[in-house]
Amino acid sequence: MTLPEPSATPGPCAGIRIVDMSSMIAGPFCSQILADLGAEVIRIEAAGSDPMRAKYPVYKGMSAMFEQMNRGKKSVCIDVKSEEGRQLIHQLVAQADMFLQNSRPGVMERLGLGYDVLKAINDKLIYVSVSGFGEVGPYATRPAYDMMIQGLTGFMPTQGGEGDPAPIRTTLADRVTAMWASHAALAALLHRERTGEGQKVTVDMASAYAACIVVDQMQNHTFQSAELDEVDLYLGSYRSLKTADGAAIGMILQPAQFNRFVTALGCEDMLGDERFAEPMSILQNTDELYDRVASRVAAMTTKQFIELMDEAQIPFSKVNTMEEFVASDEAHHCGVFAEFDDPEWGTIKHINYPAKFGGSPANARHRAPKLGEHNEEIRQLLAKSGARTDAG
Repeated sequence: MTLPEPSATPGPCAGIRIVDMSSMIAGPFCSQILADLGAEVIRIEAAGSDPMRAKYPVYKGMSAMFEQMNRGKKSVCIDVKSEEGRQLIHQLVAQADMFLQNSRPGVMERLGLGYDVLKAINDKLIYVSVSGFGEVGPYATRPAYDMMIQGLTGFMPTQGGEGDPAPIRTTLADRVTAMWASHAALAALLHRERTGEGQKVTVDMASAYAACIVVDQMQNHTFQSAELDEVDLYLGSYRSLKTADGAAIGMILQPAQFNRFVTALGCEDMLGDERFAEPMSILQNTDELYDRVASRVAAMTTKQFIELMDEAQIPFSKVNTMEEFVASDEAHHCGVFAEFDDPEWGTIKHINYPAKFGGSPANARHRAPKLGEHNEEIRQLLAKSGARTDAG
């Protein structure tokens, strides 16, 4: 996919300035989404303030994980516990559209950077606060990591299936929270555009992850006034089929798909089986279906099986390794990744912003900043506005 040059067309959020005091994943991934969309993101950092800078692998002082979540941002080193540092942040906030932080409740207030203080400086400010469990309640002051949220929100037993409860082996709760936070931030900016009013936006990981991951599970908790049979959530459709050289996964949902599937695999004797007469029963009995066809699929290569499914118009795909997906035609044609050359780090591959804009394209072709790389630029910015400059 051909991407526009970084300076060719501003993104849809061009002109928006964000002061970002977040660290780790949920906050930085939120501001990375907005930076891809063209917002100017100014990270406030101190040495060691974001452990993700040190997460391996590290190349020439830059962590790969930090690079993926902080591309296109600026970094300013500030001693946030000093009066001079607080004043500098206040000066930046006075010229900003948004302030983002993901510390536990009370931390920003103790630093003199709570919402009430910053609102007094800039009443049009959008103040985005990301936390583990919100600002009230017994869990509010507890630190929160991704695995804790996965455990608390009830999906791990489903993920584990018939085995032990199992987490999804990636920081999904953090990144889902970041997506909700970026959506909420953009909605607050739209509200300000219409009314002129700034506001505080709070997003907690428990609510954000639950809003994404437990939608299916709510089938058994939706109609509180009715006595209904519970729906079995352990569906065989989440199972892959082994091939001679790998695996494939897909879904058979409609009776017509079932008929084409068993016919393509030479199991015509299953046609008319009442267990597969309607969508829900197909889902409930997919394990039995897959058990029946397993040996036939195992005798084919993945390519042969996928071609057979394509011919029968049944949705199946190869189960790729990460290396295979990165190199795949599917990733290339969907524009999943963006590559660019940097004079210091060489070729850098980023995960591309997934939406395509016809008139104001997003851009993932900027590297992450070095620690304090933009101190002088911010000094000059504040000097032009007449503010004191104490970035160090």
